[in-house]
Amino acid sequence: MNTRLVDPRTLWTVLAMEAALALPLMSLPAQGDRLPGLLGPLLLVALLPLGFLSVHHLPKLRDPSWRLLTGLGLALLTRAIVSVVPSVGLPGLATWLARSIVPVAIGVGLWWRGGALSVAELTPAEVRTEFSVLAVCLLLVLALVRPFVLGDPTLLGASVAVFAVGGLIGMALSRQDAADLVSLSYGRSLAAVTAVLPAISAVVLVSVLRPELLGAMWLTLARIIQLALLPIGLLLAWLASLLPRGSPGPPPTPPPRPTPELLPDPAALAAAQERMAWLGTLIVLTLLLAAAGVALLVARLLLQNWIGSPTRGSPRQVEAVVVERTGTPRADAQNFFGWLLRWLRRRFRARAGALHANGHVPDDGIADSWAAYQRLLTWAERQGLGRRPAETTGQLQARLREHAPETANAVDLLTRTYEWERYGAVHPPADRLRRLQAALKALIDR
Repeated sequence: MNTRLVDPRTLWTVLAMEAALALPLMSLPAQGDRLPGLLGPLLLVALLPLGFLSVHHLPKLRDPSWRLLTGLGLALLTRAIVSVVPSVGLPGLATWLARSIVPVAIGVGLWWRGGALSVAELTPAEVRTEFSVLAVCLLLVLALVRPFVLGDPTLLGASVAVFAVGGLIGMALSRQDAADLVSLSYGRSLAAVTAVLPAISAVVLVSVLRPELLGAMWLTLARIIQLALLPIGLLLAWLASLLPRGSPGPPPTPPPRPTPELLPDPAALAAAQERMAWLGTLIVLTLLLAAAGVALLVARLLLQNWIGSPTRGSPRQVEAVVVERTGTPRADAQNFFGWLLRWLRRRFRARAGALHANGHVPDDGIADSWAAYQRLLTWAERQGLGRRPAETTGQLQARLREHAPETANAVDLLTRTYEWERYGAVHPPADRLRRLQAALKALIDR
């Protein structure tokens, strides 16, 4: 498998292919009411290469919080250029923001995608996969989603041309990167020209053909497609003839004529609208304030919890947390019942209660190494050396030995026995449990 990374200049071809696919898809919702047409979609699709360049040249924008806020501002700026606020005041501003939700979301997505490609590490195989997937998606858009795309020949032709040129150049450059060729200074330019030259030659050849010859070519192609699909059509017609045909039903009953209603008095309707105008203004103002509060809350959560607030300097190194695995169900049940018995003994025996009140560990028998290790942890906490959240058993053992060298043998015995039983399922024999109890007593006496 080839794991070489492509040259950063090859990523521009990926940007061209993705822009060619995004332009038709967002052509309808990205239009403006003041400047309808291609200007709105072109301004939004320009955020894709702009995000690529900005994140590459401005390291501060690599922080997700600044990148998100900048993308929102640029997307709103593009909408302010091509659309207009319908009326003066808060209701008009709320209407404009509601109409701009979908275009702004598309613009932020394109801006974020461009920034992600700036720091992406793509292999030549991934570039070829991107070309194949985007080509299929573009064909589906042009064939199936055509009613939801702006029917502008310039838009569709430019999208197909940009995708074809970007895809051909990207395939040629990715092959060079995969082979790791030491090319000349003009080697990449030569590869790009070689990739685009067949497509340009085909366009020039078709353009110089006579219209009659071109029409004959299209008619021949249509006849070939018709002959290829003729067996399928005959099979479908034969299958349809096998279906039973029902008897014709009676003609549908014509719908009754609606009774004309009297129109309300225009003066009374205008008076009612004036009386209810304050209610509409109050509702719009309340909704706007609620939306602003929710937006501020979401932005605060993004900046503080998930994305992170902008910070200067290098980020602080986070200490790795090491988590121990839990024991088996049988061992946990034994530990629980052992703890319950020990608690009952301490509860109903006055001597054990007195020792516990004086801050000592009781000297009753030890059921397993887990109980002995828990008493070691209790002793360490009373010495001010409690186990830290990100500390393993070996690290705690080394710290206790460094603090109190005379307790090294007892600490080593308790730690090794605990690790054998917890991680190796080796239960200590009775004589080793007595040695653990003696080691604990030595620690307590110290």
